[in-house]
Amino acid sequence: MRASLALAVVLLLWLGSAAAQSPTFTEEETGVRYTVETFLPANYPVGMAFAPDDTLFYNEKNTGSVRMVAPDGTLNPTPVITLPTDGNVERGMLGIALDPDFENNQMIYIVHTKSATAQDWPANTLVRFRLEDGVAVDVEELLSVPIDTGELIHNGGNIHFDADGYLYLSLGEYNNAANAQNLDTMPGKIHRFEVTDEGLVPVEDNPYGNSIYALGLRNPFDFTFDTETNYLFSVDVGPTCDDELNLIFPGFNYGWHEGYTCSGREPITGLDNGFYYAPLLSFTPVISPTGVVFYDNPAVPEWQGDLFMCDWNFGNLRRIELDETRRQVTAVHEMDLGDVQCRIDIEVGPDGALYFGTVGEFGGAIMRLMPESE
Repeated sequence: MRASLALAVVLLLWLGSAAAQSPTFTEEETGVRYTVETFLPANYPVGMAFAPDDTLFYNEKNTGSVRMVAPDGTLNPTPVITLPTDGNVERGMLGIALDPDFENNQMIYIVHTKSATAQDWPANTLVRFRLEDGVAVDVEELLSVPIDTGELIHNGGNIHFDADGYLYLSLGEYNNAANAQNLDTMPGKIHRFEVTDEGLVPVEDNPYGNSIYALGLRNPFDFTFDTETNYLFSVDVGPTCDDELNLIFPGFNYGWHEGYTCSGREPITGLDNGFYYAPLLSFTPVISPTGVVFYDNPAVPEWQGDLFMCDWNFGNLRRIELDETRRQVTAVHEMDLGDVQCRIDIEVGPDGALYFGTVGEFGGAIMRLMPESE
C-alpha cells in the first residue's frame, strides 16, 4: 500500500446503496452468477480469518482491536483484544492468523505496529494469545521489529500458516531499499518460523541460517498458499511502476534494491544473495495489490484453484488462473463488483462466498460476494 492508503478515510457512496438489494452479476468467462452485499459495517478491516466453527475474526487497523463475528453475522460488542497500536498511514493492526490446531488450543496470532514509547521506536510486533470466553488471555509478544527508519510506509506486514504448520511473516522494507538486500535486517523480506510453546524458532532448513525465507521485497502486503501445491504467492507494491504478483521460493531474491528506477531500466542482475525470480504478473501503471487468496471450496467448481486479488488504487477484484504446473499465469479476469470496491484483505468463507474488506465513509465494511447456488 502507498502512503495514501491511510491518509484519510475515503469518501465512497456505495456503503448505503450496497445494503440495498444487490443486483446479480454474471461472470462472462464461467457463467457463474453472484451478488455483492454488505456483510458487516466494520472499522477499517485489514485482516480476516475464519475459525473451523465459521466464526470470523478481523483486525481494525487504527483502533488496535481484534473483533469476533458469530456465524450468523452478529458482531460481539466486546473486542477480543485491544493493543496500543500506532495506526498512522500504513502502520496499524495488520495481519491475523489462527493456529492450525485452533479447534483445540484456541491460539490466535496477530501482527501490529506497537506504539512508540519515550525509549523505543514503534515496532511491528507479532503477538500470540489464547481465546477464552470471547476475550484474549495469556497474551505474549513473540517478535518485535523496530521501525528505526522512522518511516510511516512500507510496513508490509502479514502472517499466515502453511500446510506444514510453519508461520510466515512478511515485512516491508520500512522505506529503505537497502533493507531488502541486507541479510542482517528483517524488513523487506518474508520470514519462516516453527512455533513452539516457548515462542518462534527459525525453521532449520531456512536458506540463510536465520528466519529469512526470501528477500528483495518492497512492500509485501499480503501472501497466500496454493492449496494444491503449498506454493507461496505474494503481492509486492512497487514505486510508480512494477506492482507484482510473485511466486516465492526459499532463498530466492525478488529484485527490490537501492537504485531501482522506473525509467531506462535494464534486467536485474548482480544481486549479492539468491537468484532473481521474475514476477508472474507486473502492473504499470500501478494498482497497489493488497489481499490475495486461493479459492478452495466446492461451492464454485469453476473457480477451484484460482487466485483472487484485490487492489487499493482502484478497488478491483481479479480472478487469476494458473497452468497445471502452478507456476505460470494463464489468464486474468476482472470481476464486476458494481459500485463496490475490493480494497484490502480477501478470504474464502465456509459458505463458498468471498469476503473482502473495503473502506468507506464510516470507516469501512466487510463485503460478501455470494455465488448463486445451482
